[in-house]
Amino acid sequence: MPSSTSAPVPPMPSQIHITPSLVSAAYKLSLRYGVFWRLRPEERAILLLARRLRAIKSLTLREAILRILEKVWPSKATMIKAYEEGLKILARKIQLALAIGAIQVAEALRRATHGIVLALGYSYQNTPLFYRG
Repeated sequence: MPSSTSAPVPPMPSQIHITPSLVSAAYKLSLRYGVFWRLRPEERAILLLARRLRAIKSLTLREAILRILEKVWPSKATMIKAYEEGLKILARKIQLALAIGAIQVAEALRRATHGIVLALGYSYQNTPLFYRG
């Protein structure tokens, strides 16, 4: 039986960070494609003001920006959601591995790369609702 003397690995982030540079890129993209003028006035205000912030910490503002990103930059919004779903799935896999005593498997899962997390998230998003666990 393997010993659990190895140092615990710090937990993975629970969500991807929405940065002002990402909001600024979405703003420029919305102007380029004319989507900016199809947004509601409050969504335009959020897009304009959020790019001036140092950091976006508020969950409410983060959710509002994600809703705006779905309209302005759908592929980026899908990628962010896939990454967050992938992190949740990876956390469940680590818990399961620890529950059955597979410590080495859990440590290997904790070292998963960005691509693996995205692949897990995209595969979950593309699975029909009927088959999701």
